[in-house]
Amino acid sequence: MNLLFIIINLFPLFLAIANANILFNLDNANKQYNQLDDPRNFTGKVVLTTGSSSGIGAGIAKLFAQLGANVVITGRNQTEIQLVANECQQLSPKKLKPLQVKADVSNSTELQSLLDQTIKTYGQLDVLVNNAGMGAGAAVTDKQFMPVFDKLMAVNLRPYVELSHLSVPYLNKTNGTIISISSVSAIAPTKGVLAYSVSKAAIDMMGRVLALELGPNIRVNTINPGYIDTPFHQGDRKIIDELMKYISSKTPMKRIGRPEDVADACVWLASRSASFITGANLVVDGGIVYNIGGLF
Repeated sequence: MNLLFIIINLFPLFLAIANANILFNLDNANKQYNQLDDPRNFTGKVVLTTGSSSGIGAGIAKLFAQLGANVVITGRNQTEIQLVANECQQLSPKKLKPLQVKADVSNSTELQSLLDQTIKTYGQLDVLVNNAGMGAGAAVTDKQFMPVFDKLMAVNLRPYVELSHLSVPYLNKTNGTIISISSVSAIAPTKGVLAYSVSKAAIDMMGRVLALELGPNIRVNTINPGYIDTPFHQGDRKIIDELMKYISSKTPMKRIGRPEDVADACVWLASRSASFITGANLVVDGGIVYNIGGLF
């Protein structure tokens, strides 16, 4: 009887303690979520995207500029660099003027200079986007296979590795991130593009290994775009349009990708929303990866 009396009288106290714990936990959870407000705000961040004077790279740079970042525009054509830099400045909320650097990423001296000028101008690096690359068809039976293979490795792979290597000390200081642009060709085999596919598959593996080596300070992820409508696809416009129409019909989303599709993915991976994601491959292709083997 005495035990029952004690329980009845202490129950309000137990209930009050339980409610306090619930409110305390909810308050902590709310604080954690409040810290995630506006994850796409890159004010004060420095973003270096190689090959940002056109195509996917330009789309990435423009979106980061629109979200407040200081961006570096680089490529091999000064006129294109200037045009994209002007667009980025107009998009920037504070009209920040981008750093413009003409550089060939396959040249180690120019690659080092690109990074040096970035650090000299901004004093830091928060996001490195390895994007510059080239495409070329070459089957192993082609007479010119090895020269094409060597060229693709020199442009598509080596600069990614070298610039990542050079950037590590700076990214360590900012808890930065490396994002490399690969391709669905790294995942789904297609005849006639062996050299290109191998160069992109190597990028995927590079990302996984770097994630292991550079965590927890630096996150490393890879984006695998499908067919994106950019100047990368050169040739007779009528033929290209027919090809894109055909590819669209085989894509579950029934359209060709746009640079902004890749840019959105890139920004998300660089943001706090992806703070627990590293060593991942994010496929941005409208689903074409599941049909790519039967396209040609």
